[in-house]
Amino acid sequence: MNGTAAGLLALLFVSHFLGDFTPLATSRMQKAKAVGRPLSPIAAHAAVHALLVGLAVLVGAWPGAALAGMAVGIEFVTHLAIDWARGRLGANRPALSDPEAQAFWTILGVDQLAHGLVLIWIAFLVL
Repeated sequence: MNGTAAGLLALLFVSHFLGDFTPLATSRMQKAKAVGRPLSPIAAHAAVHALLVGLAVLVGAWPGAALAGMAVGIEFVTHLAIDWARGRLGANRPALSDPEAQAFWTILGVDQLAHGLVLIWIAFLVL
């Protein structure tokens, strides 16, 4: 792995942190994500992530508008799908929404792993 790839991956993971674990993820977004509806706050959350990924890609790799746009699109669609699916699973299975249950931590780990793999895929595509 070269310095550009490492730098881009770092920027992508920082962008993920900013989108999920700072005030950029509003309480309305968090509540909707917890149950997988309504879809509009989850889509807004995915749009925040997509914009952050777009910025990370432009700063970290400067691949041109087409590849940056592709990265934004991939992040939006996959982030929306992953967060919606996790919310719907949690709404139907109480243990997945209970931080006292091991299942909660497992599904959170699967969620974060899926997001991380998408970011690696994006880095691969734009470099």
